[in-house]
Amino acid sequence: MSQDGLEDPSEQSLHGAVFRPNSEQELLKVIELAFGYRGDITLELKSRESVNGYLFNRVLDGPYSYLEMLQPDRPAPRRIPCREIHAFHFTGHDTASGESWEAWVRKRLEEKKSEGQNFSQP
Repeated sequence: MSQDGLEDPSEQSLHGAVFRPNSEQELLKVIELAFGYRGDITLELKSRESVNGYLFNRVLDGPYSYLEMLQPDRPAPRRIPCREIHAFHFTGHDTASGESWEAWVRKRLEEKKSEGQNFSQP
């Protein structure tokens, strides 16, 4: 799979990465990366059309596989057949990048502690 701007997707944010899958197996891997990404992606279609939006659903049923994206300029989700996809561009900022469960728990505990202190003060 051709990949620009990213060495190891498990070690850093995917923001800015470009993937051009060369096989169905690679396509499925990139779809899962894109589905887990919490930012917008831009799909480059074989027709040369670019589709930008948030990937919120995927149905992977062989030749009828498709992705569903929410686009800012369309009122309804757009369904894109996987066979039409040439490349994935991770263009939007991943809102979950750098966040971890432990960081969320720490923040939540601090908020609870702060709330408790507020109640005890006159």
